[in-house]
Amino acid sequence: MRDASQRARAATAVAVLLLLAGCGGFVPGEPTPPETASPGASPADSAANATPDADERLGDVAFPDGFTRSGVDVATARERSVAFLRTEPATGAAVERFRAGAYADYEYEAARDRTRFRLDVHNGYVDVTRSDVYVDDGVRYSRSARNRDVSFEASNGSVATTRYRAADSMWAVASRILTVGEFRAVGVVEAGGERLIRYAATGVAVRNATDVRGSLTVDRNGVVREARLAYVRGGESKRFEYAVAPRSAGTEVAPPAWLPAASAELAAEEAADTEAMMKSGADARLSTPRSRFDEAGPRAANR
Repeated sequence: MRDASQRARAATAVAVLLLLAGCGGFVPGEPTPPETASPGASPADSAANATPDADERLGDVAFPDGFTRSGVDVATARERSVAFLRTEPATGAAVERFRAGAYADYEYEAARDRTRFRLDVHNGYVDVTRSDVYVDDGVRYSRSARNRDVSFEASNGSVATTRYRAADSMWAVASRILTVGEFRAVGVVEAGGERLIRYAATGVAVRNATDVRGSLTVDRNGVVREARLAYVRGGESKRFEYAVAPRSAGTEVAPPAWLPAASAELAAEEAADTEAMMKSGADARLSTPRSRFDEAGPRAANR
């Protein structure tokens, strides 16, 4: 089981790195860049390049409450975005790159009856922590790994509670971006039949930061769909990305690949514990001294 767990963990790590730490990052339902984008340009660069004619392309845009051409009200953005994560069928991903080798990767999937939230954290030295929670039909399955130590638990749990906590964890990444970054609306983009407002980063509230790049998209309900921010400070690159998108109606959250083997191991351990308890009870009964009444019955005892 440990070898299988290690292989599953490695596969998950590779998938996360490929999806989240790629050239552009993983953005569920990523909108296409504006038409002014040059080949190979990043979304942030594309948005920045579109600034000169931003007023013209934003002329008919109805900004949601809390969003203006010159900025975003973080409290309003949080209220709308967290409500979306907690209540709507959604998929999402987020990354934080603090310094070389130090990161946090998040993946989130939520449907009506199932939800899954994964978090991988590396402190940049030797400590690696991974958590994977999957809830289905009132049962909460959790798999935790600290370096090479892996544990699995199954207990009562609700989808709502897991979504509540996962939404707060996911939003923490977006909050960091919106709090540190300074954004200005530059245009609109189409994604999945929706019209999204796109912002570009104009700076960061961090001293001595250079090479600032970033973008932000928001839907008509004030839900932040994508937020990115990258900059360099003191020779270290910082990168933060957050993206969510609605799930297609009727699609369920797939059980994690580790669940069957982990459940089988847990069942085997419980069976072994039960057998040990029964055997212990039988041994105790055999070792208890028996009275003459027990051995010969009431007639023998009355002789």
